[in-house]
Amino acid sequence: MIYNVAQLMKAPVGTSQVNDFHEDDFQAGDDIQVVGPLDGHVRMRRTNQGLLVDGRVDLTLQLECNRCLKVFEQPMHIPFEEQFYPTVDVVTGLPLPPFDEEEIFPIDSHHELDLTEAIRQNVLTALPMVTLCQEDCKGLCSQCGHDLNLGPCECQPVIDTRLSVLEKLLQNGSQS
Repeated sequence: MIYNVAQLMKAPVGTSQVNDFHEDDFQAGDDIQVVGPLDGHVRMRRTNQGLLVDGRVDLTLQLECNRCLKVFEQPMHIPFEEQFYPTVDVVTGLPLPPFDEEEIFPIDSHHELDLTEAIRQNVLTALPMVTLCQEDCKGLCSQCGHDLNLGPCECQPVIDTRLSVLEKLLQNGSQS
């Protein structure tokens, strides 16, 4: 996902370039497994400071359910928009002063723009806080570890002995 943007950097502000991309071996992170290819569409627009890059990415991630610990595949559609800044003047070849912001993406000295890190960061931020294999996942039994999605287990609920007084109150209330 590397693009030579030298001609686009020489173009007037507002000029855009559109590309589709397909990546077979994309790594989102050490603990995130991408299943299959990554497909996307990107539009790069010349701004007065660099390039505004926006688009979308379609991929499938292999995740683990937080309730039942089952591994499942989750297709995702992730829109993104990032600003890329040049490190070298495209006309003179002289280095440009660095930007103060840490959240910028550089266009390298060969006028190549690499979308890999920008897409990786957007994939990580698009991950759900709680990953569920299905919306109504019942999880695991806290006593025996049985997957409750497959059916109920034979365990009896454990009652905290500190709440036994409340149980007596409930029993007395049902007798009256």
